[in-house]
Amino acid sequence: MTNLPENQQRSRQSQHSKSALVLSAITVIAADGAIDEAELNDLAKIVRGDRKSIDTAMQVMKANPFPGVIDLVANVLDEKQKIATLAILCDIAMSDGVLAGEEKKILQIYMDKFGVSEAKLAPIIDAISIKNNFSIFA
Repeated sequence: MTNLPENQQRSRQSQHSKSALVLSAITVIAADGAIDEAELNDLAKIVRGDRKSIDTAMQVMKANPFPGVIDLVANVLDEKQKIATLAILCDIAMSDGVLAGEEKKILQIYMDKFGVSEAKLAPIIDAISIKNNFSIFA
């Protein structure tokens, strides 16, 4: 057990959780081998100016190549954070309106590691699909 005051322990856990979210986002963003401007904007929205969480995530990723980082992420997040992380990852992966290719494979790995079924995630994917379908306004 650590000797840090409780508020510092919560702050440290919060930083670890945020870094885990950022790390998972980077794995999805980089899934196709390239990071475009829209994906960088998605990452910026996640970190909200917290450069430390990006730096931490990058250090962890360099020391623990994919897919090993998924175990690290899974061990840091609680159940609510896992569902929120999957929703965020789906939104990133579906920014073009579809969930396919390497991004879909990586999301499936996260779902398996997090113990989240497709049935539980389906309503989230449906909502994101509607949100990102700008063709209905054309």
